[in-house]
Amino acid sequence: MDKKTLLTITLIFQFAIYFAQSDYEYSKTKRFSDLQEEVTPASIDSLIKHVLRKSYYAKDYAKTIDEGHALIKKAEQIEYYQGISSISSILGNTFLQINDTVAAKKLFTKQLVQAQTRKDSLSYLGASIDLANVYINQEEYDKAIDSYKEVLPYAEKIKDTIRLFILNYNISELYLDKAEVSKAEEHIDEIGKYVVALKAEPFKAGYEQIFGRFLYLKNKSEEAIPHLKKAIEISKAINYTDGLIDAYTYYALSESKLGNYEKAFELQQDVDKYKKEKYNTDKIEAVEMVTAKFNVEQYKQELKAKELQTQLIEQEVVKNEKVLMWVLIGSSALGLLLISLLVSYVKRKKLLNDLKEKNIKYLLAKEKSEELANAKSLFFSNISHELRTPLYGIIGLSSILMDDVTLEEQKEDVKSLKFSADYLLSLINDVLQISKLDAKKEKTLGKVTFNLRELVSGIMKSFEFLKVQNTNTFNVNISKNTPNILIGDDVKLSQILINLVGNACKFTENGIISLEIESNSAGSEAANITFKIKDTGIGIPLSKQHEIFDEFTQVSNDGEYQGTGLGLPIVKKLLELHESEITLESEEGKGTQVSFTITYAISEDNYKASKEIILLPKISINNKTILVVDDNRINRIVTQKMLEKYKAKPLVAESGERAIEIVKEEEIDLILMDINMPGMNGLETTEAIRAFNSDVPVIALTAVEIEEMRDTIENSTICDIIIKPYDELVFVETILKHM
Repeated sequence: MDKKTLLTITLIFQFAIYFAQSDYEYSKTKRFSDLQEEVTPASIDSLIKHVLRKSYYAKDYAKTIDEGHALIKKAEQIEYYQGISSISSILGNTFLQINDTVAAKKLFTKQLVQAQTRKDSLSYLGASIDLANVYINQEEYDKAIDSYKEVLPYAEKIKDTIRLFILNYNISELYLDKAEVSKAEEHIDEIGKYVVALKAEPFKAGYEQIFGRFLYLKNKSEEAIPHLKKAIEISKAINYTDGLIDAYTYYALSESKLGNYEKAFELQQDVDKYKKEKYNTDKIEAVEMVTAKFNVEQYKQELKAKELQTQLIEQEVVKNEKVLMWVLIGSSALGLLLISLLVSYVKRKKLLNDLKEKNIKYLLAKEKSEELANAKSLFFSNISHELRTPLYGIIGLSSILMDDVTLEEQKEDVKSLKFSADYLLSLINDVLQISKLDAKKEKTLGKVTFNLRELVSGIMKSFEFLKVQNTNTFNVNISKNTPNILIGDDVKLSQILINLVGNACKFTENGIISLEIESNSAGSEAANITFKIKDTGIGIPLSKQHEIFDEFTQVSNDGEYQGTGLGLPIVKKLLELHESEITLESEEGKGTQVSFTITYAISEDNYKASKEIILLPKISINNKTILVVDDNRINRIVTQKMLEKYKAKPLVAESGERAIEIVKEEEIDLILMDINMPGMNGLETTEAIRAFNSDVPVIALTAVEIEEMRDTIENSTICDIIIKPYDELVFVETILKHM
């Protein structure tokens, strides 16, 4: 079981206490507005249930934090410490859900100290369990076990059955994750004692699942199955997806170990079904995180407004000082002069103190805003792998199907499928690109030698399907004096042109799209290259022309909105990296022209005669034995078929351990290695292979963002990186480069 699932189970059990111990029905829950009329322990307990059900469990974490702070203030007014402890637990676990372990740990530690001071055993127990959850989130499992064990005597002393169940459950789960089955046994026995006295269904489901898993690990698969079935039955009744995934997984493993492979396969289908449901839930969370960006941006605007207000106050201070100076000059009475100075000094000092306090608050707010931005950036980095992995399967399989002559009648449908997948990948890349630019992760430009005409040709060919779909005509005109071989960041130039040409394609039908490139020499070693993209599309209203470079701003096309509104903001920020800017000319109903100029160094190859440029011969991968290492079955199929298309001999391994066995047994020409694999990951597998084979080329084939992996790969013995989903030509050329 992964740490996120264990943490989720812990929170379910922990928060179940509030429902199991409360005497108030949900129908009696008060509204937050009622707090102004009546503040009692009973009303606060009722509102805690409201926050849990309507905000926390609905994953409206911003609302949870807002309402939680309001409740803590009210509970502090009447010194209701049990309520403060409960609300703090909810707030801390909210921070855990958004991966803010620093804030969560700070809050739980504070509650732990206060509970010790008040000698409040119940609150001390809850805070200790919450603090252990932080260790779980940070993957410090030994610390979590020690924290749980430390408070077991407290729970036994006050006979808190629920928390005794939680503590023993979590200790058992962590021991099983560490494969220390014998250490888990006594705690599982304790769970069995306490679950009899508990009526809540989540507790029963948890016990049946962990006991079944324990029996399976003890090689008692036949005894494990009835308990796993019971766990499935209860989890279905309470719609507990994580419990269903775990119970079905060990049920399938048990049947497989007993030799019932057909039954095991059917159960694995159920596992995949519930994993798909969980994946869909994760996609919704991704949308919620994008929505949260609006709130962050709005907060930044408010912060700017407050900074402006501070400047106005400082100007007012300067004005008052000038007034004071004139009063001093015009004053004839020494007494009035002294009084004026004293009054002015007191006011000025108070105003400066107020300004200092406000500046401190603004700095704290700025730090919080940066923390939220970093959390967003981390989220996009993590979600990129989850989104790109299934897209790799879709794009790869559709590319293979397009080359299948037996599917000629469905070729247009397959083209549409691949176009849709490519478009979705483009949107994902746009979101990730704007995130990296906002986080200032991209500050430098690459310097590589590239062929400008080949780059432009490849970009225009990539829009062939959209061109046919909208029945447009493409015109490309590159002036003769434009150098052919340049030195610069070809990737960022491609991103700029793809976004601008893509916009022209989207908003033009039955028209003409032109790309003009001209050169104004800046000397023999550099050239100013001007790019102009024209279209005869719908044009942009004058009122919108200053807004379209803001994120998420769109232009209407016959009442429909197309795109995410990220293309032009990305172009603007990429051009800023080049110390350039974009020029826009447009008239509604007549078309649009955008232009920009970038200075590139001219390669020495540009001045050689054509006969002097030697092309390297293509090295064939025919009959080359290439090992594909990937834990995802669909990914293995796609890569295998792509290699077979080029007459290679692919071998596949579903894990690092299996890959090592194959390399020892077979003569391998090259290895395509997935990085994120359970058990032994790609980096560990590569190092293990290098122990006995230092010659075979290893290329990382991963869906992780290249910026996240570059330093790690460069410090390893892996030769190169291919990012999934990949361009077929890039894929083959990268392999050829290392053959």
